Amino acid sequence: MKIIIDKHFYEIVAKEFPEIEFYTEIDQCPEAEAVIGQPELMQKESLEKLPDLRWLQLFRAGFDMLDMDYIRKRGLILCNGKDIFSIPIAEDVVCKILMHNTNAFKYLENKKSHIWDNHLKRNELNGQTVGIIGTGSIATEIAKRLQPFGVNILGYKKTPVISMPFFDEIYAGKKGLEFVMSNSDYIVVTADLNKGTYHLINKDNIKLMKETASIINIARGAIINEGDLKDALRNKAISYAGLDVFEVEPLLENDDLWDMDNVYITPHACALVKQNKYRWEKLIIKNIKNFIENETLINVVK
Repeated sequence: MKIIIDKHFYEIVAKEFPEIEFYTEIDQCPEAEAVIGQPELMQKESLEKLPDLRWLQLFRAGFDMLDMDYIRKRGLILCNGKDIFSIPIAEDVVCKILMHNTNAFKYLENKKSHIWDNHLKRNELNGQTVGIIGTGSIATEIAKRLQPFGVNILGYKKTPVISMPFFDEIYAGKKGLEFVMSNSDYIVVTADLNKGTYHLINKDNIKLMKETASIINIARGAIINEGDLKDALRNKAISYAGLDVFEVEPLLENDDLWDMDNVYITPHACALVKQNKYRWEKLIIKNIKNFIENETLINVVK
């Protein structure tokens, strides 16, 4: 068996599976049956060079950068890393919420200027409502961490369900989204980007939000209409945005978001922690083993 794998994991898997031939470039092995790596390795023009290909293991949770119509038409199995990033992203969301709730940004400014001001407004997280757009593994880990704070947790899902662990209520459909947007103190975007979620958050539902409410996006920038979000932030129609993802990345140096005092920016980095490498190693080794033995693969994208 021959497999193409990202160079950063070549030594680990080569040692674990000496019976397999591993390569780091597609052109090195047109007979490869699997590709394991970043989306750059899985573009249509590259995959067409591999007639024996059966399995793709993507080093991402989201797969919007791949030609899914082509992948499905060829009957290729695609696996992603949906559980790899759930814990660090969930912790990052809690951080973004608490930074705003405790007025940490102003304290940091005051520290630089040596200002002692103990009259700044702060809010308890207890009793607030967080609406999570999307109810996948990341959303579940976020809800799990927020529940002990005494938060009311609403979920929005494309298809109706009765209940889910750690969520108080689950809503679906246009009316459901409007209810979540209008009743939440924090909207957290975790959904996949696809035709149905492109600009799902826009001026029509942002205007339903409380003036004191906030948006946090750790999913994909294009799920929010960024122009509509900027207008709401400029006009103080909403309180705050904690953004890790943007419609254009890297965020342009002259983008207005950089200079807005009610915006906290991280550079598509909320999932990046040192523990990820260990999680990837475990997943890759397990899935290669399953692939060899014709067992069910982990994280198959439907």
